[in-house]
Amino acid sequence: MTRRTLVAALLGSAAARLSGQVQFWPLPHKHDHVQGLDVSEQWFWISAADRRTKTGWIWRVDRQTMRTVAERNLTRGNLYHPSGFQVSGRTLWIAVSEYRPNSSAEVMGLDAMTLGVQRSFRVTDHIGAVATDGKTFVLGANWDARRIYRWNVGGNLLQAQANPNFLAIQDMKWIGDVLYVSGIGLGPNKGQCLVEQIHPLTLSPLKGSNLQADICYTREGMAVYGGRFFFLPEDEPNSRIFQAGTAR
Repeated sequence: MTRRTLVAALLGSAAARLSGQVQFWPLPHKHDHVQGLDVSEQWFWISAADRRTKTGWIWRVDRQTMRTVAERNLTRGNLYHPSGFQVSGRTLWIAVSEYRPNSSAEVMGLDAMTLGVQRSFRVTDHIGAVATDGKTFVLGANWDARRIYRWNVGGNLLQAQANPNFLAIQDMKWIGDVLYVSGIGLGPNKGQCLVEQIHPLTLSPLKGSNLQADICYTREGMAVYGGRFFFLPEDEPNSRIFQAGTAR
């Protein structure tokens, strides 16, 4: 597998920010334990778990003002751990799970603007990341991404397969013929902060990158927009969205 360095400069310094190598946006309100991220020209979507109140949340935030314009409490009884997610067209696909492996989850299709629930289905596993082709399939990775599920948009399980890649996926995005996955390496890649490109159906590796930086970008949320990577790695009180590295 080919390895490319996405970020050569150290993060967080004024020089890095001013040079254009890295941009970041401080989040204006509480995001106790951040989870997922998606991005458009106008919006950030952010999911997080509040471990103190055992609630799970999704927000839509204006990229220019960083004002929260929509929010939803995703909690379903003991399901309060929201996943990494993907916005496709008018629908945002996300899961909310029990906060433990080998548990249960509800996968939901939300209206991307209002965050109202359009459809949902139950799963007998923890689902930590969700992606979709926007037309036919929804993918879900369980705790540490040991297993990848594929459903149709109606919630019928089509396939469940072991993940052949040594990566505990935290967030993933299905774009064209590529599934971008990010997280922390396992096995021979243990502890590495990785972004991989894999085939969305076979899960075979296409390309990978080890992010060399002061901050482990891939600890939680990741998005791809305009040929750039966006990351949401930090819990409160200093949660920031970073734009760093090119997706190619």
